[in-house]
Amino acid sequence: MQQTHLDQLSVRYPRLAAAFAHIPQAEEHLRRIQDLNQSWQGLLLSGAFRDDDLIPKPNATSVPSASRSGFSEKKYVEVVGNGITQDLPAVDTFDIIYAGGGLNLLHAAVMTLRYNLRVLVFDRFTVGAVHREWNISREELNELLAVGLLTPEELEQIIQREYADGLVRFSSEHIGVPAAELHLQDVLNIAVDAERLTQLCVQKIQAHRPRGGQANFILHQTTFERCFVDPQRNVNVHVSIHGETHLYAAHLLVDGMGSTSPIACQLNCGRPFSLVCPTVGTVARGYKQGSAPDAIDSALGEILVTTEDARRERQLIWEAFPGRNDQVAVYLFYYAETGQRVDLFELFDDFFALLPDYKDTSEVEILKPVYGFIPAGYNITLPWQQEQKVLAYDRVISLGDAAAFQSPLTFCGFGSYVRNLRRITTLLAYALEHDLLSASNLDQIRASEAVPAVARAFSKFMIAKPAAREVPWQVNETLNVFCRVLYDLGPRVTNDFFKDRVGWLDYTRVVLNTPKYYPAIYRLALSTLTPTEILGWITAWLQLGRQSAIFTLYWSLYPLARPLLALPPMNLFLKRLEASSPRQAFAVRRHHALMAQVARNRTPYQPKPEAISPSSDRKTSTPTTNRLGRWLGSLWPHS
Repeated sequence: MQQTHLDQLSVRYPRLAAAFAHIPQAEEHLRRIQDLNQSWQGLLLSGAFRDDDLIPKPNATSVPSASRSGFSEKKYVEVVGNGITQDLPAVDTFDIIYAGGGLNLLHAAVMTLRYNLRVLVFDRFTVGAVHREWNISREELNELLAVGLLTPEELEQIIQREYADGLVRFSSEHIGVPAAELHLQDVLNIAVDAERLTQLCVQKIQAHRPRGGQANFILHQTTFERCFVDPQRNVNVHVSIHGETHLYAAHLLVDGMGSTSPIACQLNCGRPFSLVCPTVGTVARGYKQGSAPDAIDSALGEILVTTEDARRERQLIWEAFPGRNDQVAVYLFYYAETGQRVDLFELFDDFFALLPDYKDTSEVEILKPVYGFIPAGYNITLPWQQEQKVLAYDRVISLGDAAAFQSPLTFCGFGSYVRNLRRITTLLAYALEHDLLSASNLDQIRASEAVPAVARAFSKFMIAKPAAREVPWQVNETLNVFCRVLYDLGPRVTNDFFKDRVGWLDYTRVVLNTPKYYPAIYRLALSTLTPTEILGWITAWLQLGRQSAIFTLYWSLYPLARPLLALPPMNLFLKRLEASSPRQAFAVRRHHALMAQVARNRTPYQPKPEAISPSSDRKTSTPTTNRLGRWLGSLWPHS
């Protein structure tokens, strides 16, 4: 009798096997998890011979290869190439082809509905199927209204639950500093029905007929093989459908194949990410309801919670988000360098072993598992490096987890994608209209990265080290200090930090206040960050300050210039500039779109009473820090 996948795993991962035996479609989920494990391991091997601190990035206008820029050996598969394919005729031609059918669906729906472009979306599994739940704030979710993707009625349909409070709490059993916890409002406080949202996008894409009346395509069980780029014409995409190779052509290919994307792997010479959060969990019902620590409070989202110190060089972190009816999504994850060994099966086994210590599971019924690798990218330009993380090749661009520009603090790829959706779709539509699809142009259409870049250094402190290097409670101690500092700075700063929009001034205040509570931070920083990473953090901090300065100047002058821009001669000049030099007009549009996004993030936060409350009395900043902060505040904005 042939063993099932579940039978094969039962010896090594008994708790996983016992739990999955009662989960619908368990074998399919196990195959996906195995596929993710193997793909991630292959990605690690492909980048094993790279020294990112010393080697500049390859030029994005040519296909990276191991023989260039000091790469000693190439182990990744080259899937992007130059030239015209002669062996297969194109089945059909589109404006945009999307590889990957998760978050890509939001982008594809906007491009066809708002800009009337013809799109094809394919996925190696099922287009629209997601294996993680999504949480976001109301303010951020309203961006889906602003881009015309959803109606107000549809927006309410995809909301499963809205919380009044969000909890951030780290274990304090062994730490040598006072414990502190945060209670946040409007941070990841809306549970989104991810499947409902993606299905709405699929329906809208299929129902819409762009110019010419030709249909958009949705292709399931379709695997990306390779693509060939003719820079002057289009990109030819080879896909496998039930073992047969087909070719589709487009003006642009969007890579949304997630954390194990072969395109992102090649564009960054085998190692597209610097940090990763292996994440597992379940959506289940039957949890005990109430306000006790082992119960689920339906009005509370548990954003970051630890219940013990690090084990096996991993600081495990819990999340719990109530959903529709009595359903709850519970996650377990940890921060790791991409070179560390990671295994979702092993983490699932730990999840089922430790979950009863976190919540009462006596009456729990598991509905489905959730899992994935959530990456963060190389987004800091050092003085000797030529360019940032490469996101584009001619007529090819990476978005979403394949680009990995979400915050290393919360790793919320959905929130980052939605925050940048309006700007990126607007600029891509202009680039397509004017054929500005070279690598250099596309690489400028990227998620805003100034804040995630400075946050990356902080995320390094959340990675547990071997016992010989630090005590097991070090991560919890550091995070309790961080909570205390944020509490002192108030709910607005705290919310901004968790939404990837903290300003230069506020970030500087966090840095200046930390040694007051924890003088050991200097020693810890030197043992946690390499000299190159310290220099990279300083560079990112200066870049954030530069963006803040530009923002201040731009929006100080814009009210004065706006009446002039509305005059007929100026309108005529701008139209002629667009006609004679689309590239220059694109640069102007790109800059304005970025400043507009920063301006949206500056909406003043209005805290509700007792939005943040620590477990000990509140302390204020020192007079020196306050004076320095007020002086800096007169020069720099919160961006």
